[in-house]
Amino acid sequence: MSGGGGTGADRPVIVIGAGLIAVAVIVFWQSWALRASFGSQTLGPQMMPFLVSLLLLLFGALTVIAGWKGTFPTRDEADWTSVAWITGGLAVMILLIKTAGFVPACALLFASTARAFGSRRALVDVCIGGAMAAVVYLFFVRLLGLSLPSGFTESWF
Repeated sequence: MSGGGGTGADRPVIVIGAGLIAVAVIVFWQSWALRASFGSQTLGPQMMPFLVSLLLLLFGALTVIAGWKGTFPTRDEADWTSVAWITGGLAVMILLIKTAGFVPACALLFASTARAFGSRRALVDVCIGGAMAAVVYLFFVRLLGLSLPSGFTESWF
């Protein structure tokens, strides 16, 4: 799976850049429908999605240009075991988030991603992921007043 390295156009890189541009267009289009306002504010809920779409468009265009020029560095072989750990972690998170809650689901996702990057300390990784997820949960729920999926552990907060 090597590519790039200045040997002409790098088609996979061009496809990734085109994908980023397509996502940018979709985000911009969907953001246009956000018409809620907060009093007399000039900046509404559209601002961040518009900014994200502009950044996606910029990075997509830069990626396409780099792919067209063939200036991307040579890629390493794919590590499908790591991809499987991350994909499995995402699947477990999706399955558990509504029943177990945000914190345990994110803790397991963190641990599986750490495993994909070579960590062999599963219990430590679950604890670190749980602590980080708890901070995120408290920030969004308590400080910002937003709702995240709650399970048995979130009732402790």
